[in-house]
Amino acid sequence: MQFPAIPKLSLQGVKNPFQTQMTGQVRQLQPSLDVQGMDGTEKPNFQNVLSHTVQSLNDTVSAPDALMHDAMTTGNVDVHDLMIANAKAELMVSITTQVATKVVQAYDKILQIQI
Repeated sequence: MQFPAIPKLSLQGVKNPFQTQMTGQVRQLQPSLDVQGMDGTEKPNFQNVLSHTVQSLNDTVSAPDALMHDAMTTGNVDVHDLMIANAKAELMVSITTQVATKVVQAYDKILQIQI
């Protein structure tokens, strides 16, 4: 018994709306690289990257508060938008806490290295 050949599926050239949306959001979160190295190439500055990340976290965490204030004063805020902003803020805080814990654990392991 012979089966017909199954064509290969290719997603090349197909735009996934979710992927496009996430790519745009990631590009918005990436800090601008305004420090140039000796060879003329742009190199990230740790202070700028860290401050941009903390500012992004602060904006995300304060967004539900602003939406809640608008909802109570004007009533023109969709409850779904408020809940989504709250979930994003909660997720960002959770991820930040986990990353900070991993950094501290890595630092402790470095300190335990005997030379």
